[in-house]
Amino acid sequence: MPRAAPAPRPATRRGRAPARDGGRGEARRGAILEAASALFADRPYDLLSIDEIAAEAGVAKGLIYYYFGSKRGLFLAVIENAAESLNALAEEFDGLSPTDRLIRTLDGFLGWAESHRSAFQTVTSGGVGVDTEVVGLYHRARRRLLAAMSYGLIGDVTPRPALRVALEGWLSFVEGAAVSWLGAHDLTREEVRDLSVRVLGGVLQAVGATDPDADRPAAPRDPPGPPAPPEPAGAG
Repeated sequence: MPRAAPAPRPATRRGRAPARDGGRGEARRGAILEAASALFADRPYDLLSIDEIAAEAGVAKGLIYYYFGSKRGLFLAVIENAAESLNALAEEFDGLSPTDRLIRTLDGFLGWAESHRSAFQTVTSGGVGVDTEVVGLYHRARRRLLAAMSYGLIGDVTPRPALRVALEGWLSFVEGAAVSWLGAHDLTREEVRDLSVRVLGGVLQAVGATDPDADRPAAPRDPPGPPAPPEPAGAG
């Protein structure tokens, strides 16, 4: 039986929850996240100060420490919120066709990469000094994205090996294409998106040629059997 679609997850809330003050705390926290997201888009983490983020958000810098604990805590919250938004796009079907859903998700992914350019390029390059928790957040989002794509194609989150390998390889292509596009900006976002859709079409044709049953879920693995009994003493 096909597995159910990945259930939408509640919005993540890294850091301290705002006090119940008629929504002012929520608004301040949101303003800080919005300002930080815009600033981190073009500025490496080490070159951006808490003072600059506070000034952009129009709050005292003590509020940043109150809600997020540190600049790193704020940065993680920015990445987590962006990843959650991307996954929500992929996991919300809305009666769309697989192609339309893919286009919407790719638009979200490329927009995410563009608005978090510095972090995206660092995470996907795997460079020295990359924050392991940031990488972990990104890879969890990536796994959810792949599961949602699998469900959209075959009605199950566990594809057979050929489709699994193809989808992971295709997503790596999209990541590489996004890095190249962000570095040169000699194509529009729509052209990169449409190129990625066409590449996936070719990939899926290759999957069908490799495994004619790729449109079916992977067979469940049999549980391991009981251990073999020990040989009698002196046997052999």
